Amino acid sequence: MSLAGVGNATTGALIAEGIISLFTSGGNKPATKNDIVNLLNKMNRYHKIKNLPLNIYSQQPYFDLTIGTVVYF
Repeated sequence: MSLAGVGNATTGALIAEGIISLFTSGGNKPATKNDIVNLLNKMNRYHKIKNLPLNIYSQQPYFDLTIGTVVYF
């Protein structure tokens, strides 16, 4: 094992990772913690439920993600 061999292996690994990174599209790269936080921030608290009828006061049903129940507005 020589210093030149270690240097060549390191250089080869860096070049290979660079090529992989260059040709990998953004959609195929792993998500970071910041990506997950941004996704959670974009999600609304209330999601409209389409397959439930209106209540007797003609209010639309929504699912509350925070408390996990159906509410009507």
